Amino acid sequence: MIIKIVTFNIAHGKGLDGIIDIDRQAQLIYEYKPDIVFLQEIDMYTKRAGEKNQIREFSKKIFLPYCSMESNITLEDGYYGDGIISRFPIGFSVNYLMPLTDLKHEQRGILCNRISLGTTKINLFSVHLSTYYDERILACKELNRIISKIDKNEIIIVGGDFNVGVTRLGKGRYTFEKSDTYEEYEILSKKLKRLPNMEDTWFSSLGQGCIDTIFYSKNIELKKYETVDSNNKSDHSAIYAEFCI
Repeated sequence: MIIKIVTFNIAHGKGLDGIIDIDRQAQLIYEYKPDIVFLQEIDMYTKRAGEKNQIREFSKKIFLPYCSMESNITLEDGYYGDGIISRFPIGFSVNYLMPLTDLKHEQRGILCNRISLGTTKINLFSVHLSTYYDERILACKELNRIISKIDKNEIIIVGGDFNVGVTRLGKGRYTFEKSDTYEEYEILSKKLKRLPNMEDTWFSSLGQGCIDTIFYSKNIELKKYETVDSNNKSDHSAIYAEFCI
């Protein structure tokens, strides 16, 4: 069986033109007819998003009936976090809050959903790691700890924005340093395989680089993958992949 996966940082629907428009982002993804979509930077009921439930809106627009979102922080009388949309019923959902090195830093989380395809169990993780290196390392080690508790016969797929090479300089100021290897990826590669995508996935006046990817367990086979140009509908490109399970 082929399962189609997309991961996409939607920047709360905001394009590089400053317009917040979930519809045009969803249309971009719908063309790939995915089975699972990992989303990062989603708003729920915030003022800037027009008080909409963005995960539900996105789910409807791509015609996938099941979705899950967890809040990492409260924002503008609403919530902000990560989500997962699925063609298949979600049997279990939990959000793991990641360690902070400073209580003033933004709280990050890793959303986990579990779905079943017959007797096959699939564990899905939507990830948006910190813009601080030390916190990314702690989060990757924590994710490995969580994964180590999962039965080896079950499937694991992790999609998201890993922020590798990114350093926060201050509010709204970042740098990106490209590297042949990243410690974050090396930690996760002890448990999982990674998509070999190399094209830049983050584009903004703050910086650009390849910081979005998908990890997957060794008991499934990667068939194809593609970096999906968002055409400025977000400051990130999406990543599409097909796996044989």
